[in-house]
Amino acid sequence: MMQLQEEEKALLATAKAEVEDNWKTKKWSLIATELEKKGGGKYPAEFLQKEWKKIEAARVAAQAAAAGGEALLAAAVAAVGNDENEDEDEEAEEEGVETEE
Repeated sequence: MMQLQEEEKALLATAKAEVEDNWKTKKWSLIATELEKKGGGKYPAEFLQKEWKKIEAARVAAQAAAAGGEALLAAAVAAVGNDENEDEDEEAEEEGVETEE
C-alpha cells in the first residue's frame, strides 16, 4: 500500500494550489478566446471572470427571491462569491455530477 511521507503532504498541497491557480488563469483565457471565436468581443480574461460572477450572483438572487427566502438569498449570494465553491461546482459539472444551487 502506498502512503505519502509527511513532508510530501505539504508538497502535494503546494503543487495542487499552483496547478489550480494556473488552470483558473488558463481557463478564463480559453473562455475569452472562445467567446471571440463565436463572434463576441475581445475582452481580458479577468474582466470576463468578474462579469461571470456578477451574472451568476444575479441568477442565484433571482432564484432565491422567487422562492421568497431572504435568508436563502443571502446564503446563495455568499456561496456564489466563494471561489472554492465555484471551483468545486465546475469540477463536478466537468465530471457530470449535478450540484445544488
